This record gives sequence, structure tokens and C-alpha cells, in this order.
Amino acid sequence: MENIKLLIWDLDETFWKGTLSDGEITPVPENIDLIKRLTDRGIMNSICSKNDFEKTKTKLQELGVWDYFVFPSIDWTPKGERVKNIVADMNLRCVNCLFIDDNLNNLQEAKFATQDAVGGGN
Repeated sequence: MENIKLLIWDLDETFWKGTLSDGEITPVPENIDLIKRLTDRGIMNSICSKNDFEKTKTKLQELGVWDYFVFPSIDWTPKGERVKNIVADMNLRCVNCLFIDDNLNNLQEAKFATQDAVGGGN
């Protein structure tokens, strides 16, 4: 874990409780505090979420955390290639990144998409 340089967050039922497209969400204060502490330690945060970009950005601005995320990927396309692209955009190796998602299929898709990348498969 000491080699992690980037956390890529899913949002619905991971960063916050609830599904934004279904209505209101409930913030998880521990996650909000965590991204601030990680940023202070030099660990970056990004987003890979299936949501409407503008609605999501507005909610994250309301929570005061939008500016803590780099290269946010928020749309309705599959997550595997998007995770791979975030890692590449950051010029990092996959072994230095952690993708957090409540959906096992999304995690497996990201693992498959990154397996051929340098340091991939994690």
C-alpha cells in the first residue's frame, strides 16, 4: 500500500451512500476526510463513475471536494478502459493505483483492461 500514488473512486454506494441518478445521496464524512488527508500526503484521487457529468460535478462541488479529483471520468460507458486511461493520463503504472468500486464486475473489467499495461493487473 505504501506504493499507491492514485486512488480511483467509484461514487455510488462507494464514495457516498445511494445512487445519484436515482435521487439524493448521503455523504460519507470519512471518505471526504480521507481524500483530503491523502491529497495532503501527495496521493492523488480520481473518479471513474457511471453518472451524469454535470449533476455529479455539482454534487461534488456542494460537498466541497470537486477540486480534490484529477482526470475525473464520469459517463455511462464501461469502466475498464476508462480506468486504464486515467492511469495512462497520470503517467503512472497500474501497480501504483488503486480502484475502489462496490461492483465486482467493474473491478474485474478494470483488471482485464489493465493487464497488458506496465505493472497491470492490480
